[in-house]
Amino acid sequence: MINIKQILGLTYYTSELDQFLADFDKTHPKLSASQRKEKEKYARIYRLRDNPVAQEGKEFSLWDNF
Repeated sequence: MINIKQILGLTYYTSELDQFLADFDKTHPKLSASQRKEKEKYARIYRLRDNPVAQEGKEFSLWDNF
């Protein structure tokens, strides 16, 4: 498949640091324990953000827990 952007020279700039990090990620695919924990933490945050659960049975106020 022909990539028109490359033919016309419309590629995006990638810094040396970004290129290094991309290469590093390719050669080191296994995550450390802290990276796995961080990934799980943000997956939970995104899941809760995208699928909010409404409080049933009472009107919820932001200040109820204070």
